[in-house]
Amino acid sequence: MTQPLRLRGDSGPALGGAGRYLAATALVLAVDAGVWAWGGGLGGPNLAMLFLAPVVVSAVAFGLGPALVSAALAVISFNFLFIAPRFTFRIERPADLLTFSMFFVVAMATGWLAGRARDEARNARRQAATISLLLDASRSLTAATTPGDVAQALADHAMAIGAGAAVVLLPGPEGLRLEGGPARLGRLSPETEAAAREVFETGAPPVGARSAGDWRFQTLEGSQGRLGVVGLRGQGGPPDNGATDALIRQGAVALERAMLATAMIENQGLRRADQLRSALLNSISHDFRTPLSTVLGSATTLLDFQDDLRPAVRRDLLESIQEEALRLNRYVGDLLDMARLEAGALEPRQARTDVRTIVDSALARLGDRLGRRRVERDFASDLPSLNLDPTLLEQALLNILENATIHGPDGARITITARAEASGLMLSIEDDGPGIPAEARADIFNRFRRLERGTDRGEGLGLGLSIAKGFIEAMGGAITATPPLTPDGGARFLIVLPWTTPTLRASQ
Repeated sequence: MTQPLRLRGDSGPALGGAGRYLAATALVLAVDAGVWAWGGGLGGPNLAMLFLAPVVVSAVAFGLGPALVSAALAVISFNFLFIAPRFTFRIERPADLLTFSMFFVVAMATGWLAGRARDEARNARRQAATISLLLDASRSLTAATTPGDVAQALADHAMAIGAGAAVVLLPGPEGLRLEGGPARLGRLSPETEAAAREVFETGAPPVGARSAGDWRFQTLEGSQGRLGVVGLRGQGGPPDNGATDALIRQGAVALERAMLATAMIENQGLRRADQLRSALLNSISHDFRTPLSTVLGSATTLLDFQDDLRPAVRRDLLESIQEEALRLNRYVGDLLDMARLEAGALEPRQARTDVRTIVDSALARLGDRLGRRRVERDFASDLPSLNLDPTLLEQALLNILENATIHGPDGARITITARAEASGLMLSIEDDGPGIPAEARADIFNRFRRLERGTDRGEGLGLGLSIAKGFIEAMGGAITATPPLTPDGGARFLIVLPWTTPTLRASQ
């Protein structure tokens, strides 16, 4: 966040109210002392012009009030000290009376005009500074994306208006909580928190609120109600031309926007969770029912007609039970793996691993599901080993290969290629199946995402590729679905495994 602008009241000497009047008086006295020490020699009009100097200086340096005081003192001292008879306020000669009258008018007019010009210039500078501050605050508040960021930006810019402190408190499950304020401020006192809570609940400052640490609280009002409370303490210096109120209104608008954006994100998360839950229930209800029906039907047939069935029929029924039970076991394994990924409970281990061995193991686990498909390996001869979790890599490869057997025809070709690159080990798995449409490649790794072709229902939950992506990314790698290398179609998955994975734990 950019440093907030500071609102400065005057570019002149840093004098307080009383100091400016004392300085104007000192200028007149200095002229008195100088003229008196010189011993005279100047006529009345010339002497009067000399006494206009402290009036002009006071007007330019200190403003209207000190200029008028300086003019009055100059007139008084000019009459008392330098117009005959001296040390009295009487004027005997008509020429001296005319000189004094003209000096009085000129001194007062000069002080008034110069002082007003100085004050208007100062106000113009303050207005420009206020506009700059509000523009800077608007940019910071617009850039803030969360209620906490908005609260801190509002507190920073409120402190920039004056020399005091500013805090922003927002409602939470346990009442108001401090969301923005000075870094050195740990927490508010119980009395101050009680005052802030009363302002938030009633909408008006409570009696005695300023005695609670000298804080002045004001509610942040949104279109739907109160959003929080802003507290100001020790706001000093010149008036801020309403900058504080304008800033608080800007902060309320930005805070409401951030709250709405946060609520929208939470609602989107809940909606995605509902969609995921519905997809899970639909998948379980459909994909679990088919193998369960087969198991139940085969088991019932064996129990009811076991004495009448030929051995070959009984074996066929038992093989059906075994096949469907294995499928159910894979489904349950997929759900458990996805639950581990979602819960962040996956802890990869590090071990020296030969990718060729992992590929052979994954193909062996596929077993009869490969059917008559031909697997071609194209591994570099100097392929080095990696430090990664062999179990996770094997399961990821198994899921990708199983996806190829589900969607590819029996007798198709599956090509596995491995090469050593500077960025890591490049592993490619390509098949001759129907392929992945270009518009589906971006979300093919989403949970429960399946390419509906009318023939693959019941062949999986749509979790295999999502789990493979989660496992590979957990080991620091990446996986993408890319166009095939050959023009015959098919699907191609490209995996990049890094040479070093420092976040993995070593195997025990």
